[in-house]
Amino acid sequence: MKASRVDSGVDRVRVRELKRAEDARFRDARPRSAALLERGRRVMPNGVPMAWMVGSYHHLPLWVASGEGARFTDVDGHMYRDFNIADLSMFCGYAPEPVVRAVSDRVARGNQFMLPVEDAIVVSEELARRYGLRKWQYTSSATHANTEAIRVARVATGREKVVMFDGKYHGHFDEALVELDETGEVVIEERGVPGDTVAGTVLVPFNDPAALARALEGRDIAVVLTEPAITNNIGLLLPDAGFHDEL
Repeated sequence: MKASRVDSGVDRVRVRELKRAEDARFRDARPRSAALLERGRRVMPNGVPMAWMVGSYHHLPLWVASGEGARFTDVDGHMYRDFNIADLSMFCGYAPEPVVRAVSDRVARGNQFMLPVEDAIVVSEELARRYGLRKWQYTSSATHANTEAIRVARVATGREKVVMFDGKYHGHFDEALVELDETGEVVIEERGVPGDTVAGTVLVPFNDPAALARALEGRDIAVVLTEPAITNNIGLLLPDAGFHDEL
């Protein structure tokens, strides 16, 4: 069979063969993860608690047994160095002793009452000390936090539209699930999002203050939602020198 090639000279057939072989080797070395995935499919869509746990990887999803520090171990006994740390949600590492002690103490006394506990004040005081923001409000997820921030901005400005930078990931609410197509038009990124969502979100390129200025000219923008560096959907895109000053 004659191998198909691209201009770079890469043998695409050979690459696919190697990929299949590596996938098979990976799966054969993780029989317990494979078995748990099949078991999970009987009670969860795609066999996992959240669909992206399958969709984000091009191999069998790993099932984790435990973690400590910057490493975790899967159910088949393979240990991994984790450079992602659960999208930094575990920024103290896995199972640090002070956190385990504090959480265990709180759970032993009841972990959720739908009423405040003094710990909330202690945490807020420490956050205020560290970051210089006087008051703190809490949400159950980053998606919820961004949703609330947008609503506050709409109330404060009397405007509705939101500006985001292309390549972002700000959560799983409708306004954030849009992207730019090849022509530069804002289109729906996920199925199930209402078609008119695109009318409320403006996307501009990161590191392009001129494009942002044009988006703001109509004075109909409630908020610009961003992060210091684009870090999720497109790897890592650092800001140009002076870009934050322009913002």
